[in-house]
Amino acid sequence: MSLASCESLLNPTTKVSLAISHHGTRDANGVLPDLGEPEAARVFVNDKGWEVTLAEGVIVMTAAQIESCAGESFDFELPYGPFPEYQLAQDQDLVDFAMVDLPEGSYCKLRVEYGRYQSSLAEQAFDTPYAVQGHAPIEGLTVYLAGTAKDLANESEGANFGFETNQTAIVELDLSTAVEGRPLVITGKEPGGKALTVAKTYDAFFRGLDFANYDKAALEAGLLEVLKAETYVVVGPQVF
Repeated sequence: MSLASCESLLNPTTKVSLAISHHGTRDANGVLPDLGEPEAARVFVNDKGWEVTLAEGVIVMTAAQIESCAGESFDFELPYGPFPEYQLAQDQDLVDFAMVDLPEGSYCKLRVEYGRYQSSLAEQAFDTPYAVQGHAPIEGLTVYLAGTAKDLANESEGANFGFETNQTAIVELDLSTAVEGRPLVITGKEPGGKALTVAKTYDAFFRGLDFANYDKAALEAGLLEVLKAETYVVVGPQVF
């Protein structure tokens, strides 16, 4: 038996994959909405009575890390580099983002980083990097949202919008109660591995927004705070 084989028996690990997804805001019954077909604009009405047509939307994820309940951290590998997630892709679809081999133990925290898209870094990916979809000028940006809005109470009033930020945010997500009230547990004996899914709610950026009277600079300064609040993690390869 080789030394590598002995090591794997003495210190077994499990591969944990991380997928990324997005969707609109759930209704009062917790049901996810259908806000548009794949590759088509997302259309929804915000709480100020504006019908928003999101024609372009990209959110960039650049890193992920998981922490054991004992405080040891493990960085995920990103075989395809930074992920410029196209918000007009099919809602609830999962895109493989990262993976890590974890030793036996309990895991209480997941951290994900939203950061600037840099094509030069994407080109250094081990595998074929993600394609940048749509027409958003995403180079150097973390979030880009553009489209139109119409006041349903006053059909003659409309607005074009384009919001962006190049700032970075790290989101810490709780895994300590993720599995029936308990942490994510790795035994090193999971032959099929484990899966995590991180999702976000894209129409949340427009809550409370009156397109007839708003401060664009303040709105853009708050984009990442909204994103942090609307990002969540589930154990398993699905969003439902």
